[in-house]
Amino acid sequence: MKTRKDFLDSLDKAKLIVIKIGSARVSGEESKINDFLYDLVGDIRTLRDQGKEIILVSSGAIAQGKKLLVDKSGTAELPNGKTTLAEKQAFAAMGQNKLLNLYESFFSRVNIPIAQILFGRKDLNEDSSFTNLKQTFRQLLNWGILPIVNENDSVSTEELNLGDNDILSAIVASIVGADLLLILTGVDGFLNGQEKIDLFTEISKETESLATGPSGPGTGGMFTKINAAKLLLPFGIKTGIVNGEKKHAIAQFFSRENFGTLVANSSFPHRIPTASEIQTHFFSFPTE
Repeated sequence: MKTRKDFLDSLDKAKLIVIKIGSARVSGEESKINDFLYDLVGDIRTLRDQGKEIILVSSGAIAQGKKLLVDKSGTAELPNGKTTLAEKQAFAAMGQNKLLNLYESFFSRVNIPIAQILFGRKDLNEDSSFTNLKQTFRQLLNWGILPIVNENDSVSTEELNLGDNDILSAIVASIVGADLLLILTGVDGFLNGQEKIDLFTEISKETESLATGPSGPGTGGMFTKINAAKLLLPFGIKTGIVNGEKKHAIAQFFSRENFGTLVANSSFPHRIPTASEIQTHFFSFPTE
């Protein structure tokens, strides 16, 4: 039976890593956001110094847009009621620039230039668009630039179905042929009651039934995170689910044997799926 020890060497050798950051990590109290980003840029600087390539997939544009409107209106909060799709798209349009400026202010301190990539499902409909997107990622990485990815929420209608970018991060990992997807969340990993599961080599229906839905400001939850990992398994891409509220969570994932939850199966060879495989495999994902 496989244990986390069996994957330590392959994790250490992971060359291309996609890191997914949820809305909760970049919204709320300013001091908490700053503490998180300080640790994040330090950990990514260390990984890059080790020769690893990093891509960020970040939620938070809608949350940042809401905050802008609250600040502009001078009220403590927006009126209660369900946010419409048009309002969410408008919040994203308002908040995307603020979110990127926030990242720029921190990554510039450790001399890491950043670039923004926004895309949606339609950008993967044709082989040429898929190839262009993949080539853009590769060129940025070759130049030493950190791509920061979000769905094009201001014009897209798919965001509600992608689980706060959990599935989008899996799509990005598949497009670039990443070795590892690392999802930062607000819990210590996959929990079965009070027990944290250190390793999954497969995701069963029973496992899915134990996964919880969204909590906090995002639209995802453990359900979408564990399914993002499940979608990547056939392509030999590993997934780590870790508590982003812990100090230097990314560094701890690589240095501590049982930090977070790892989803990996060495029986599947690593490969990059085609555009048509992504369309059929990833967008048939069942929402909870």
